[in-house]
Amino acid sequence: MDQIDRHSFTPLYYQLAGLLRELIHEQKLSSGDKLPSERELMQRYGLSRNTVRQALDMLVNEGLVLRSHGTGTYISNQANNFHYMLDTFFENRDVLRLAGYNPIVKQLSMEKVHPPEVVTSALQLQQDEETMRYTLVFYADERPSMYTQDFLPIKISGEYDLPGGREGFLEYLDRSSGMRVEYVLVDIVPAQATPEIAEILECEPGAPILLFKEVFLDQTQSVPIAFSLNYFNREPLNFRLLARRG
Repeated sequence: MDQIDRHSFTPLYYQLAGLLRELIHEQKLSSGDKLPSERELMQRYGLSRNTVRQALDMLVNEGLVLRSHGTGTYISNQANNFHYMLDTFFENRDVLRLAGYNPIVKQLSMEKVHPPEVVTSALQLQQDEETMRYTLVFYADERPSMYTQDFLPIKISGEYDLPGGREGFLEYLDRSSGMRVEYVLVDIVPAQATPEIAEILECEPGAPILLFKEVFLDQTQSVPIAFSLNYFNREPLNFRLLARRG
């Protein structure tokens, strides 16, 4: 196993969870295999019991491992179904193309900001650390369908414009960060259009919209590289999910 970086801003439990998660996803640990005990992980990485338990709790919540009282922690049967590879992730332009629209992108602003708490937390930033914020509108033909706010740490983005209105966004993150974006963690939540967002999306204030919160992660899923807020106008776009019974 790789080692813990004690000089990193990434919490120790988050790093440990990432190391174990990588072993599972690379199939070095398979369904039914038993993880090392808490004591073994403490000794191997020089971590406290509380830190080890936090890491294991994270994996339990993700469905990657199961705890069996008195016997230990085991890789779940669903472990291989939980990682979200980028070969199934579509950039915003491609979502519109696949829906049959001609995508048009307009960049509204590029500025250095003190981000809101949701961004600071997701990117594991210091409270006073600034980011670059890029705001864009994606049009389905000529109708505004998505309003996007991309937040990139200054150390990754510098203070430069995104290439081509977000074309090749993932490759840009790879080059700028010196890492490879392998995963995108997406939270989809219902929301209502604020007056500002309603004006941009040309809908009524308070109209129901969808908010996609995206965290772009490295291969260990422990290093966040960028964070995006995507507000979807429900008028031109509909989403359908086909799920297979487990």
